[in-house]
Amino acid sequence: MAYTRIPIPLPPEGFPVPVDAITSSFRLFGLLPGYSKNDLGSCLVLFPAQWTIKILTTQHYAYSDILQVDFKPESFWRREQVMLKVAEESTCYYIKPSSAAITRDFLGFCHKRGLTLTPAAQQVASVS
Repeated sequence: MAYTRIPIPLPPEGFPVPVDAITSSFRLFGLLPGYSKNDLGSCLVLFPAQWTIKILTTQHYAYSDILQVDFKPESFWRREQVMLKVAEESTCYYIKPSSAAITRDFLGFCHKRGLTLTPAAQQVASVS
């Protein structure tokens, strides 16, 4: 199936971004580290006013809840990842997009929404 770019404006029913896996790290009760991963049924859906992410359960966030967007390049041990740090205490989502084109398109979308991108993410977003 061919990938279509993220539409602007986003449709009211949302746009599912093709991802292979999503991992999250968080803190329970502010001090105990937590970790979850889903590479079978993970989902990232972009709506006009919010975005949803599903690892084990579906979480809903406003775009303003994203504190920082980072890009982790491919290395010997892992594929490229997009990191979303959200306003919740110490919660980060590590998204493995299905292809490099999807990564560039998603980072470009984040840039157009006015989200804070790290220099690595800005460099990849500027390529799209």
